[in-house]
Amino acid sequence: MTAANPTIAVISGDIINSTKLTSEQFERLLSRVKQTQKWISVEHAANSHSIERGDEFQSLIFDIQNVLRYAILYRVGIKALGKAFDCRISFAIAANACLRDSVSESTGAAFTLSGRGLKHLKHDRLLFSSDCDELTAQFDLLFKYLDKQLTELTARQCEVLLPMLQNNAALSVSDLAQQLDIATATASKSLKASGWPLLNELNVRFITQVTRLYHG
Repeated sequence: MTAANPTIAVISGDIINSTKLTSEQFERLLSRVKQTQKWISVEHAANSHSIERGDEFQSLIFDIQNVLRYAILYRVGIKALGKAFDCRISFAIAANACLRDSVSESTGAAFTLSGRGLKHLKHDRLLFSSDCDELTAQFDLLFKYLDKQLTELTARQCEVLLPMLQNNAALSVSDLAQQLDIATATASKSLKASGWPLLNELNVRFITQVTRLYHG
């Protein structure tokens, strides 16, 4: 156990209508969740994860400025599997964490806020909270619009967004087109249709504010 009070972020999520998935669909879903967790750990080796019963997952995030991108990565990655797939995501940033060897046994304000938020999600599918009232208030309405945007994305649009999120926007449109084996013009058009420019701008703003308020 880590006897400290670090500021961390926690992502808590569950799969929508998981009981309606076939065995093959569920295996694809479980594989995608594990892939997403692996991607997140590549960004920061200390980030760790858990999966409960296959349809609930949680990530402990130390590079807190990236938690929005990771939350979107979960959502987009799962939706990219097809129309039958989506998830609810509640993520939070807070200090006073009591970290143990396993994520599921760790406690603290971020775990509480994230878990409580997930339980209250009904019609909405994305929720953010923090121990900084200023940060929470700044992004409350913006994240409601983001949730609507993500919910309306098609599986194909999610497939196009996924590499951009994985590469933290460092992928050029031509490289994206080559990776997806599509024309550059098609890749550019798909990114615009998916709302990528605004999504990326929102993520940059979030990083700036988290850095100012927690590391400034």
